[in-house]
Amino acid sequence: MQEQILIYYWLVTAYDTLEHNELKDLSMEYKEFLKTTLPQLGLRWRRFNRKSIRKRIIGRLQELNLHSLSEYHSYLLDDAEERRQLTSLLTVTISRFWRNASLFEALKEVWLPTLLGRLPAAEPLRIWSAGCASGEEPYSLLILWQESFSGAGREMRLLASDSDKRCLERALQGGYPASSFREMPLRLRQKYCANERGIFRLPSDFPKRIDWVEHNLIWDPPFPKNHLIFCRNLVYTYFTVPLQEKITRSFHQALVPGGLLVLGRKDRLPAGSERLFQLREHPVYERLSDANKEN
Repeated sequence: MQEQILIYYWLVTAYDTLEHNELKDLSMEYKEFLKTTLPQLGLRWRRFNRKSIRKRIIGRLQELNLHSLSEYHSYLLDDAEERRQLTSLLTVTISRFWRNASLFEALKEVWLPTLLGRLPAAEPLRIWSAGCASGEEPYSLLILWQESFSGAGREMRLLASDSDKRCLERALQGGYPASSFREMPLRLRQKYCANERGIFRLPSDFPKRIDWVEHNLIWDPPFPKNHLIFCRNLVYTYFTVPLQEKITRSFHQALVPGGLLVLGRKDRLPAGSERLFQLREHPVYERLSDANKEN
């Protein structure tokens, strides 16, 4: 009996060691894949060294019937559409309602009134939420507008885009766990959400009041004539500086003169962007005219 126990213990220990080594080797292969592949796509590889993203990439290998990350790397080099697919897989969908609550207070008190004051009364305010994840940000903007500006006879047109179709599908469902609302004032959650067994559901007409578009900031052209663009915790967090510079120029093109670009709390525009944007009060930047761009 004792001998059987010892043999069993040896087998379990050997299996655990083998499994650990295999996982370690796979982890090393994954890290090397990130290092060699992501910078070619304009992405900071260290930001994507996460188990959740690794799981998505391994799942993609299985879909393509590939047996190693080196095979997948070669496949990416030969297939532009797959490179686009990979950037969508790498989406980090951490978001919540009223993220950086002080910003929403500033929007209500300063930035939205400033923009509306520059526009003719009949012209709608156009806002683009770029990289909207599962919709928490554009819905927050819609609630802010409903609360503070809808009675003024003005119109807002809100566009929300993300490269991950699955995120947009979740946004259209309009239901979120309580944790998504931890920065949002409780009275607003109680006013606008119905509690359905722990899932807080927005009004059924809310998804229809936003234009949802599958859009990749790396590959697709920007949407034009915006007065306000939100791009928080994405481009200036996960992308390399050359790609940041490219997309900053795209945002300049996508905004009307005097339009505002809002970044994440820790985001910064790359050096040299002073010709395109002026920092008003972090994280809000104002688009400069094309004349400044030439200087």
